[in-house]
Amino acid sequence: MNFFKVSILLTLVAILCLAGFAQAGQREGAFSVSPMVGYHVFDSDQNTEDDLFAGFSLGYNVSKRWAAEVEVRYMATETDLPGVASEDIDVWSFGMNTLYHFNPDGPFVPYLSAGFGGMYFDVDGYDDDSDYMMNWGAGAKYFISDDTALRVDLRHVLDFHSDREWDRTRGGDSLDHNFLASAGLYWQFGGPALAPPPPLDSDGDGIPDLRDKCPDTPLGVMVDAVGCPPVEKTPPPPPPPVVVKPTPQVTKEIITFNLQFGFDKYEITDDMIPVLEQAKIILDEDPAATFLVLGHTCSIGSDSYNQNLSEQRAGSVKNWLVSNGIAKERLEAIGYGESQPKYDNGIEESRKLNRRVEIMTQEE
Repeated sequence: MNFFKVSILLTLVAILCLAGFAQAGQREGAFSVSPMVGYHVFDSDQNTEDDLFAGFSLGYNVSKRWAAEVEVRYMATETDLPGVASEDIDVWSFGMNTLYHFNPDGPFVPYLSAGFGGMYFDVDGYDDDSDYMMNWGAGAKYFISDDTALRVDLRHVLDFHSDREWDRTRGGDSLDHNFLASAGLYWQFGGPALAPPPPLDSDGDGIPDLRDKCPDTPLGVMVDAVGCPPVEKTPPPPPPPVVVKPTPQVTKEIITFNLQFGFDKYEITDDMIPVLEQAKIILDEDPAATFLVLGHTCSIGSDSYNQNLSEQRAGSVKNWLVSNGIAKERLEAIGYGESQPKYDNGIEESRKLNRRVEIMTQEE
């Protein structure tokens, strides 16, 4: 039994020392395996020593948020009767649980769980005993790759004990409260194939390198369909006079900046400052021109939430420009929510590129 306990402790230390770069979240339609080690605390009237346990679960992700798991746990412990020699107990636990995940697309995925099952006590010197049990709890997964996550779990177990010979609290409450804390790994496999990453865009001008004929364009410089700054052309001669007064024409030109926001974020970060300074230089070139500051989001979240988030992103950029010398009346912040994606929202890396702000000239 000592070797068993040492093995569990060494496994737990190895799990807690793992580190990596979080890359993915829950995958709909995937199966999962989750080996765990932890500590089991028994109700005082169960006359059973608290001890370490090992176990694993097999699961299926019905959706990104909902999953079902079947779990098995084993522990080797002892009876704890005052004045009576301790006897070895092998405890087996079986259960079926439902899990609900929060933030399923992020690297850190908290969850709630609830389920039912049973515990079997194999005791030296006494008759064996089987109990029904229910449990509820919470936990979290932290993904270190597309398929692998670190996992922690806390459970409250309600044990409906029956006729244990070593439980001498006859006539007492038949419901015992147990608590479990565990840590381990989570592997998911199967489900939809991972989409390929978006095309490489080294200079961040919105044109993939495969089509970019000017791959070293500075940040903030407007480019054409092949990634090059447009060449200024000699303006055509003015049209001949006409009797009817011409309708004022509105010309609009999008200035695309490599200005991307994190998931569910709208605050200006330090890495955005060089891009915003480039934008300010362009806006200062024509003090009479007015501009639209256009905020966008990816498709994760409700339409109303994303609309509000896009307006906050556009407002953050406008406020920065105003605080750095651009006249407030020259800027109008507009949010488009998720209605104008520039890249495929079905791919995680592309969704990141859709969390953006663009600036459009507005001249009459």
